[in-house]
Amino acid sequence: FAPGVYVLQGNMKINAGAVISGSGVTIYMSGSNTVSMNGNATVTMSAPTSGTYSGVLFYGDRTGTTTQSTFNGTATSSLTGAIYFPKQQVNYLGNFSGKNGCTQVVADTIQWSGNSNINQDCSSLGMKDIPATTSIRLVE
Repeated sequence: FAPGVYVLQGNMKINAGAVISGSGVTIYMSGSNTVSMNGNATVTMSAPTSGTYSGVLFYGDRTGTTTQSTFNGTATSSLTGAIYFPKQQVNYLGNFSGKNGCTQVVADTIQWSGNSNINQDCSSLGMKDIPATTSIRLVE
C-alpha cells in the first residue's frame, strides 16, 4: 500500500502466505465490513504520523452493526497504529505478536487467545496513550 487513506466497501481478507506492507496507511472499513488476517500471512503496516488520521491504522465505521474482526496467527507481522472498531469484537488468536510494532485497540469487545500479545506503549512513535478507566459501573 502506498501512503494514504483507503476506504473499503467490502471485507478485507488476508490469507496464509500473503505478504502485505504499507507505511502511512489508514484503512477505513465502511459499514459492517471486517478484517480477517489468517495465520502465516506476513503483514507490515503502519499508520500515518501526521494529518487527520495520524496514528490510526484501521478505522471501523461507527454506524456499522455488531460484527468481528480477527488478527490470527503469525509472529512475523507488525501492525503500528490504532485499531478502532467501536461496534466490533476484535479477536487476537494463535501466535499473533505484532513483532516490533505498536498497537492500541478500541473495540466493543477484545478477545485474546493462544500466545497473542501486542506492544501498546506507543510513546516512542509519537502516539498518545488512549485513556482507560480504572473502574466500570452500570448506570440506569
